[in-house]
Amino acid sequence: MRAQIEAALLAQRGSLIGWVPVCLGLGVGTYFGLRSEPDLLVMICLCFGVFAALVAARMVPVAFAPLLVAVALVFAGIGVAKYRVTTVEAPILNFRYYGPIEGRVVNIDRSASDAIRLTLDRVVLARMAPDRTPERVRVSLHGDQVLKVFIPGDVLILTGHLSPCGGAC
Repeated sequence: MRAQIEAALLAQRGSLIGWVPVCLGLGVGTYFGLRSEPDLLVMICLCFGVFAALVAARMVPVAFAPLLVAVALVFAGIGVAKYRVTTVEAPILNFRYYGPIEGRVVNIDRSASDAIRLTLDRVVLARMAPDRTPERVRVSLHGDQVLKVFIPGDVLILTGHLSPCGGAC
């Protein structure tokens, strides 16, 4: 039985490159399927797992080496997903805020209630540390008090309510 498996795996040599993105994708999917964010110790163990699988791939028969490389690629996919999430993460508002809001207009659209909605970056909120301030906020302007037409690039200061985003942010 082992000889048949080994022969089948050897017959696939040279055509397994297409499985690289599949294995990486399995790792990325596994990361996003986790119920909680893995801590640093788990990620360090994963790095050692990648290294161990690649070393073991050099020690097993040639036919079985691609299986260990596939395991290493799945682990690497988890690591790549964690790296990407860490590099793009930004603070989010997790409580209701009322007060001055300062920012630069980057997008203008309309809300479901047909109110003008402004997306602001370079946000400054009173009594909030810059490292806790969201990078972008969306503000809806209600009523007829809009005195000017906004264009992207305008900097504005207004008083308003901000709420945490609903669902998955």
